[in-house]
Amino acid sequence: MRIRTAACGFVAMAGMVVSALPAQGQEVPPTPVQPGVQVQIDDQLAKFPGGAQTGANEVSYRDGRVTLTIPADMAAADPCATGAYCFYDGKDFTGRKLTFRDCGKTGLWQFLTDYGFGNKTSSWQNRTKHTVVVYDQATQPPTTLWTENPGAESVNVGTAADNKADAFETICG
Repeated sequence: MRIRTAACGFVAMAGMVVSALPAQGQEVPPTPVQPGVQVQIDDQLAKFPGGAQTGANEVSYRDGRVTLTIPADMAAADPCATGAYCFYDGKDFTGRKLTFRDCGKTGLWQFLTDYGFGNKTSSWQNRTKHTVVVYDQATQPPTTLWTENPGAESVNVGTAADNKADAFETICG
């Protein structure tokens, strides 16, 4: 009796699986395609001109002094290189990475919005001898969100500053 009940249950389950498959001749609806890295790069260049694709997942601006890296998924990006400071749109150095390899004049602000990175920073690394002061310009006067000291990093900018950075000043060291 027990074997017969189990067999009936198996046949019923097999019937459910078969009935879930499309009948012969029916088209199977396509799986939605997630935007690939190239689509994101093309979108970046269209919305934020002045850059050039310099790698399979990379757009560079200002003769390579500013680079946007777009990972295939939200995995950890490559670490910020020595001599650069980087902003990440995910916590724990994940997601898109915007890298700067310059030191503008003290007092000269640079804008994350120029590269589609305004209000998107959640973590950062500073591998330079410069100090970077990061601001939220949505407030008047602009609010200082954090200061990136030479050699420092933050895996999480914190709730109060998350996704609010849109400009910064580099104090050359």
